[in-house]
Amino acid sequence: MHVRGNDRKAIIIGIDGASARSVRQAMERGRMPNLKRLAESGVFAEALPVLPTHTPTNWTTIGTGAWPGTHGITGFAVHHRGEPLWKWHSGFDIREVEAEFLWETAERAGKKSILLKWAGPTFPVTVRNGIQVDGCFCVSCIHEISGPRMYSTEKEPDSTRIGLRRAPGWKNLPDSHSEPLETTLDLGSKELKVELYVLVVNSQGKGYDRVLICTEKRDAGKPIGALSPGKWTDWIRLRFEGKSSGVGTLRLKLLELAGDASKMRIYCSQIMPLTGWTYPEHIARELVDEVGPFLQRIGYVQQSRVYGAWADHETMMEELEYQHNWFARAAVYLMGNYDWDLLFLQSHAPDYIFDNLIKEAEPLTTSDRERSEEYLELIDRTYEIVDRAIGRIVEKADEDTLVVVVSDHGVIGFHSTRHVADVISEVLEREGLLFCRKKAVQPGTKPKFGKEEIDWSRTKAAFFDSIHIYINLKGREPEGIVEPEEYEELRNRIIEALRVYKDPRLRACPFSLILKSEDAKIVGLYGDRIGDIIVAVRPGGLYGQGHGHFLPTADYGISSIKAV
Repeated sequence: MHVRGNDRKAIIIGIDGASARSVRQAMERGRMPNLKRLAESGVFAEALPVLPTHTPTNWTTIGTGAWPGTHGITGFAVHHRGEPLWKWHSGFDIREVEAEFLWETAERAGKKSILLKWAGPTFPVTVRNGIQVDGCFCVSCIHEISGPRMYSTEKEPDSTRIGLRRAPGWKNLPDSHSEPLETTLDLGSKELKVELYVLVVNSQGKGYDRVLICTEKRDAGKPIGALSPGKWTDWIRLRFEGKSSGVGTLRLKLLELAGDASKMRIYCSQIMPLTGWTYPEHIARELVDEVGPFLQRIGYVQQSRVYGAWADHETMMEELEYQHNWFARAAVYLMGNYDWDLLFLQSHAPDYIFDNLIKEAEPLTTSDRERSEEYLELIDRTYEIVDRAIGRIVEKADEDTLVVVVSDHGVIGFHSTRHVADVISEVLEREGLLFCRKKAVQPGTKPKFGKEEIDWSRTKAAFFDSIHIYINLKGREPEGIVEPEEYEELRNRIIEALRVYKDPRLRACPFSLILKSEDAKIVGLYGDRIGDIIVAVRPGGLYGQGHGHFLPTADYGISSIKAV
């Protein structure tokens, strides 16, 4: 039967953080055969992201077809003119978007969309005649009971400290060649909690080697999990109690157990409720029953900062494998059981892995050649995981379905974990324009420029969100101190100070773009949600972060900012 043009379906698959260069290399190495077949039967091209080259800005542009100046998401955070400069709104809040999304346009034409963890601003839900599955940012999730967590007998970053002790009074003890030991895992959050009881035994007479996970205190008769090092439990459903109550899904992995029990590390996945993360509501429980528990995010590292919890790269790969297998199965299930015209699906995997590894994976920035090769292999494995999911979804589409694979930005290597905000703030401080009360909490993190961190009674200019410099203008800003007649002279002074600044590594000015706000229209930035001066930096300087403050055309080593 001939399918009319306006009856065609479309599948839009987003791959966060995937540069055109790295994807092309993965296809050439045989790591993305499904995407290669799509490219050979259609077209493969580089795409230029918008500035700033960040996640919310670019997924909003992809989802609306509008420039940042039109849709209003001009960074990870959005500043509203007339509010204090220290007050910001999330760039992932759909209420901040001032343009119409593709699925909203489609609904007006009578079409139905499925949004499967689509990225960018998607909450609160605007789908009315379709399906939405989650859509929260990768770092946090408004639906989760708690994020991923690691429990360790040693003090480690972003982990919960536990202690092993003798285990008297347990019932139904298994055989153990050494005295059994116990500890408790406190799961959940301040609002919803549950305790699990852990028994550690020496089952083979060769040292402690087995961990039992129990719900009954000091009763090993019905463990919900039995672990040896490197193994996961099956998915577990537990009732959490607190201000309310609800059932959450999780699984545990025994990362490490020393034979003398001097060290033990247990990883707990993100804990998601059975419902509450889909529209319509019943879809969540249906997917859990038909596909399996939903894993919305994983623990990862960016610029030495831990998000959620960090275990090791192999655990990260295992979580990505489960997550993308779930994506594919969920997409196939929804496509086969519900009416739809457009399917939107996003994978954050490349961004996770590039943010985690790019500094040491990139041969130009690595400190260890062997580690670089190891990390490049992990990047290829990540692309394989994504590609398998793409293949399973596309396999279920008919030949008339349009398939689009797109990314928001690439990620490139960097030489330092010092944030660009530190560099520009240093310039502003030298000029006597910025007065900070507090610095960044730890090296490599983005400085906080809030009410408590900056002395706004003395500050004339401050830098925000990778590219924006704001003037603390009297009459426009509630705490403004810069007289209107000083405004233009001050902007010129800042621009000149940036131009003469020399990066220690580049031995030259690191700024590839310095624009006054009225000139930023040429890069799609305009309106009252941008800074008074817009800046971007060139690759290779002594500053960190693999995307955001680089121009959309930036290339460096094995990767680039250019998207797919």
